Amino acid sequence: MIRHLLKLVWNRKRANALIITEIFLSFIVVFAVLAAVITFWSYWRLPLGYDYHDVWDVQMGFDVDAGSADNPQLRDTLRRLVAEAKTFPEVESVGGSNTPPYQFSTSEGVWRIQGKDVRLMFDDVTDGFADVMRIKPIRGRWFNADDDAANYQAVVVDERTARALYGESDPVGQKFDPDGDRPMQVVGVVPSYRKDGEMSGPHNMVFSRYSLVRPVGRMGSHLMIRVRPGTGAAFEARLMKRLEATAPAISMQLTRMEQARGFAHRFMAAPVIAGGVIALFLISMVALGLTGILWQSVTRRTREIGLRRAMGASGGGVHTQILLEVILLTTLALIVGVIVVWQFPLLGIFTIVPPAVYTAAFIASLLAIYAITVTCGLYPSWLASRLTPADALRYE
Repeated sequence: MIRHLLKLVWNRKRANALIITEIFLSFIVVFAVLAAVITFWSYWRLPLGYDYHDVWDVQMGFDVDAGSADNPQLRDTLRRLVAEAKTFPEVESVGGSNTPPYQFSTSEGVWRIQGKDVRLMFDDVTDGFADVMRIKPIRGRWFNADDDAANYQAVVVDERTARALYGESDPVGQKFDPDGDRPMQVVGVVPSYRKDGEMSGPHNMVFSRYSLVRPVGRMGSHLMIRVRPGTGAAFEARLMKRLEATAPAISMQLTRMEQARGFAHRFMAAPVIAGGVIALFLISMVALGLTGILWQSVTRRTREIGLRRAMGASGGGVHTQILLEVILLTTLALIVGVIVVWQFPLLGIFTIVPPAVYTAAFIASLLAIYAITVTCGLYPSWLASRLTPADALRYE
């Protein structure tokens, strides 16, 4: 039977080649879209490690290089801004950050620590940042004023970083020196922290302390403010007026973290939506083309099908034959698709997709393409099963 089907497919190779190409391209695009969707879905289920509700981000416009530890004027300005913001009863806590959540700014790199290469993501924060983001240490402590007297750079790492650097050992009190400038000592561990939000994967996060008292760390350009629930736009205007009066030389822009979160999600979802539209277009083309070719094939093969019926073939047998031809065309396209898809990891494509997600997207794509093509073949195969020997005799 397979041999006979291969011969039938080969005899119509020109028409079938286009369908096979369309099915192949559809499989690649569907796989890419499903891999992204499943990856984002798996990330979405993971905890963030912080609370973004009722947090306002005041971005300060100054030269980043000017925010180094040895700029006492800028450090004093930030200290006055923090103190001024705390005077409002609507404000619960205030802190500073260099790369806060949902901002497309990152400070990261690969360092050789403990004899292994580790990619770390850094954020320079003040003591109040943990209260603003409601980050609770699970081991050790958060930064405090005692760190001003230390002869090291106090850092807090998330639990993913602690495992990457020290395995099962206790990271609190451990020192490392990624830049060879000043040793960093771990004073606490917090839950895994995903700075870029729900649609991002886990990072090796390190919080480095910026002191408002002495030249330690780099000043962050974001003033993070947690307000009481229900605080409205009227307070936003009063707050910005006071902050701008406190530091008139610095431009400021306030963004609610809920708004930044929504923009970040739309930005990250845009490629997936675009890929979904392309996939839908290709699948529609495949569906229409395959249905049309099968329909035309049934019409042209009326004599052949009628002869088969005259020789004793049942309507169900003819119906099955047409569907098997569809499955064979799909299989030929997917053989090429499978070979291409399994080369992606070797070529460094889709490396951010976890292996389990990669496999799930691969299987789901196969099932989706088979389901679509078989569905397209149902009506033409039903028409073929309705032909009788008399129809073949009347055919011209």
